[in-house]
Amino acid sequence: MAAVATTGNIEIGSSFLRRHAPQLGIMAAFAVMLVVFSTLSPVFLTVGNFVNIANQTAIISVLAFGMTLVMLCGGIDLSVGSIVSLSAVICALLLGAGVATPLAISAPLLSGVALGALSGFISVRWAIQPFLVTLGILSIARGLSLVLSDGRTIYIENEFFLEFTAQGSIGPLPVLFAWTLTFFALTWVLLNLTTFGRRLRATGGNIKAARQAGIRTGRVVVLVFMLSGGLAAFAGLMMAGRLSSGLPSVGIGLELDAIAAAVLGGTGFKGEGGSLVGTLFGALVMGTVINGLTILGVNPYVQEIAKGAIIILAVVIVSLRR
Repeated sequence: MAAVATTGNIEIGSSFLRRHAPQLGIMAAFAVMLVVFSTLSPVFLTVGNFVNIANQTAIISVLAFGMTLVMLCGGIDLSVGSIVSLSAVICALLLGAGVATPLAISAPLLSGVALGALSGFISVRWAIQPFLVTLGILSIARGLSLVLSDGRTIYIENEFFLEFTAQGSIGPLPVLFAWTLTFFALTWVLLNLTTFGRRLRATGGNIKAARQAGIRTGRVVVLVFMLSGGLAAFAGLMMAGRLSSGLPSVGIGLELDAIAAAVLGGTGFKGEGGSLVGTLFGALVMGTVINGLTILGVNPYVQEIAKGAIIILAVVIVSLRR
């Protein structure tokens, strides 16, 4: 009996390791980076620097949570970086015009949700790959942000907005990281503890089987893109608060960072795997690399090369999982 029990425990442990291997791997990579950079620089392993890392990864984390949901549904969303820019510009313009802060926050969020709904609807209605649809939405959102801002930076002086979105704190916790934890918790509950989350995974896993099971897969896809657009819009508000301005070019390339964070955390391009814990650590790994290289005085252009290498690594990881 003891032998049987031991064998059962080994099988359970082995199954757990296989199921959570990507998440455990990215956590291990994060731990190794902490050791390496703290060894190379005494400044790295400080509370102040960890706060910097948390703040630097907050926006990418929020974007990546939405991207994870989209990828688990079998899609991809290239528009999120441009939605960040558009959201920041709309908010800055409204605040500058004296509009009430709640409305100045709500309007960009609604625009992000609307663009996400448009992406999802077109993808479902005409059976077009989300990659192509969101590429078009990317251009639309970027063009709108340039037109609305006339290509210039719009500064924000509303202290309440700045404190609420990015520059304040809740006790010892920076508000940017508080938003990260809040959206992590909300998306984790949505994905793991709700009927919608189960339908989302079923749609991404096998859309034909999901339809046969009675799941309205088209509605699921549209709702997922709406969530991604809404999260991207709020990330834009966080960015505007952090920079104290709405900048039409601020979101360029952020969609790639979000995809990389999700893939590093275990999410595949065909709806396989997926873990919001893994996504969070994927974002932390990317932020830690840039932070560590900055502390070591590495040229910013070289840092871009390092970021590109991380994205390639993410793609290779997906290929190896197949």
